Amino acid sequence: MERYYDIQNSRSVFSSDVKMLQFLKELLLKDYKIFEVEQKAGQLIPYHTHNHKEIVILLEGRMRMIVEEDIIDLDEGDIVTIKPWAVHLSCFPFDQDATFYLCHPAKTKPYNLD
Repeated sequence: MERYYDIQNSRSVFSSDVKMLQFLKELLLKDYKIFEVEQKAGQLIPYHTHNHKEIVILLEGRMRMIVEEDIIDLDEGDIVTIKPWAVHLSCFPFDQDATFYLCHPAKTKPYNLD
């Protein structure tokens, strides 16, 4: 069965905050856009897909993603890489707000399923 995402913890990938900043700098040099997003508890980012890879780095709080048919609960420090064309949503059903980096190539457009 094909897996439409990869999940890792930043503490196991990056030995320090400096290493994570170097990773983000490399993404910017590869013409990625990086957005810092704050979501309130109870909010939802509806199902959508992209023609590009998407990287989410959870900085604070918790979030839940559904990628294709998999439910993924994320904690602070988790990094999810979603493959192109994987249908996914993000929600924040926990009792705390969440802050995360949303990273994707600069010249892209999301495709809504509505």
